[in-house]
Amino acid sequence: MKNKRNVLSSLIIMLAGVICFPVQAQQKNGTHRATFSGEWKLNKSKSELAGQFPVCIFGEGDRVFSKTMKITGYKGFLAVKVTSSSPEWPPAKTQEKLIFDGKERKATIFGHPRNESTARRSDDGQTMIVNSLKSFYTKGKEPDVKVKEVWKLINDGKSMSVQVNAGKDVRKLVYDRQ
Repeated sequence: MKNKRNVLSSLIIMLAGVICFPVQAQQKNGTHRATFSGEWKLNKSKSELAGQFPVCIFGEGDRVFSKTMKITGYKGFLAVKVTSSSPEWPPAKTQEKLIFDGKERKATIFGHPRNESTARRSDDGQTMIVNSLKSFYTKGKEPDVKVKEVWKLINDGKSMSVQVNAGKDVRKLVYDRQ
């Protein structure tokens, strides 16, 4: 009698496994989030660097002038290390966090608050959008420039495009994964 129960129990477990495993395999996973983590190098030949991006707004170490980026992904934020240069200064290295909690973050450059940013991912998880308000000081006035960066993985994740919109100026940067 015990053998019949054992055999019956074993058959029920095997039948449940045969039915459940294929059903679970067919279920879709949650939204796949693009991973921007890695080391990236600017591909000048694929980038559109035109535009009158004022250096006084962006300053040393800004992503707009970055030649390389090292991005490390964590739960809820990205750590971005940038090496930038411009004809007006030697290479500068900076590090910042892009945090996906919807709160505005302030950055200080040269001892003055210069940048307020928010970062978010698109609903499909394939695009990252960074909105910034950049300030600079001229003759006692504080004009502001709104900057929107749209980051996307392209080329099956081997490259990343970053479109930077600053007022009427647009810069399209393409980085290759190293």
